[in-house]
Amino acid sequence: MRGGLGPRGQSVFERLFGQAPQPAAPVLQREAPIIAVASGKGGTGKSFLTTSLAVLCHGRALRTAIVDCDFGLACDHLLLGVKPTLHLQHVLQRRARLDEILAVTPHGPTLVPGAAGVRQMARLTDPEIEAFGRTLGELASAHDAVLLDIGAGLSPQNVLTCCAADFVVLVTQPEIAALTDAYAVIKTLATLGAAKRIGIVVNRVLEASHGQSTFEKLRDVASRHTGLELCDLGALPEDPLVTQRRLGQAPLCVTEPQSPTVHALQRVCDRILALVGPMRPRERAADATVAARFAEFQRVV
Repeated sequence: MRGGLGPRGQSVFERLFGQAPQPAAPVLQREAPIIAVASGKGGTGKSFLTTSLAVLCHGRALRTAIVDCDFGLACDHLLLGVKPTLHLQHVLQRRARLDEILAVTPHGPTLVPGAAGVRQMARLTDPEIEAFGRTLGELASAHDAVLLDIGAGLSPQNVLTCCAADFVVLVTQPEIAALTDAYAVIKTLATLGAAKRIGIVVNRVLEASHGQSTFEKLRDVASRHTGLELCDLGALPEDPLVTQRRLGQAPLCVTEPQSPTVHALQRVCDRILALVGPMRPRERAADATVAARFAEFQRVV
């Protein structure tokens, strides 16, 4: 049966108009891949990784945007050297348009600043979450890659934002507390059916072998208990150039491009792009857009 008509209706339509009605073509939208960078606990280096990856992606001629989703405790503007006067809260509360809050950073990526020290942003309302999904869709339609710097932990809006992304990068460290919290994130996403693959970056390793062994521990536990596939994205070394960095300094991949940490960041970036690529807006059906995924998972998170 075509066009929703029965055989008799189809025959009448053909006699009157010469052809049977055709089903409407699906509405397609173009959106760039959305990559969420998350962690189980604070202090793992998640914002450092997100901002560094964004600068590196921009250096590869990709139109790159960062959204600081650490609602209420945003810091990406400090790492990228901008002082925004408007931020994401203004868009979600319809006090500004997306184009009015976008900050072009000195080193290339476009930043959607988050709110810092705004307590009510720590728990978004349902209308604000819906507005956030629409905002991400608008941003993704105008860029080649969108990176989300997710707040640490398992708050509902952090989990929901991870669920809506195309790929999740989870940042952890070798110590047991960080691994335990990272596994909690993995288990939560697996329970919701929100991800088939999660990439793991192990930060602040003293030796390369520590990064590999840390990944293998997480991979084995996740495989036994969740069935989720973890992808080894690599490790970043313990580096005084990072830990002793001061606010106002340019990103490390700009000031120290030949350092071991930046070389490691380049390898992480290569692996992410290989797993997620191609990095450009892709055609998506209306029920597969980021706004639709927000609406889908909002019912269960």
